[in-house]
Amino acid sequence: MRVRLILPFVAVALAACGSDSTGPKPPVDTQTITVSNDAFSPGTLSVVSNTRVIWQSSQGSHVIRFTGTVPNGSNPNSSTFDVGQSVNTIFLQLGTYAYEDTLHSGHTGAVVVHN
Repeated sequence: MRVRLILPFVAVALAACGSDSTGPKPPVDTQTITVSNDAFSPGTLSVVSNTRVIWQSSQGSHVIRFTGTVPNGSNPNSSTFDVGQSVNTIFLQLGTYAYEDTLHSGHTGAVVVHN
């Protein structure tokens, strides 16, 4: 008799742990920006909210720093990365996020996040 009374409570407890979690959701998309010593490609990238953007070095060493609004989602500013290496951040909020490569003067780009 006790087992029959406990089972409904266990079922309710398990249902409460369902998939509607309020924790972080995985990115809905991933986009790559290729970084060389003289340009970002593309220079401006348009993405939807909750997109992971990867900066992939194809030449030289680079450091990505945001120059205006800093994106919420993960650590946006990078340490030095070299050929074959990458850094990334997830963009959660709508807006335009300008950035630069601090190792290459005048090397700028932007990520535009929309619905």
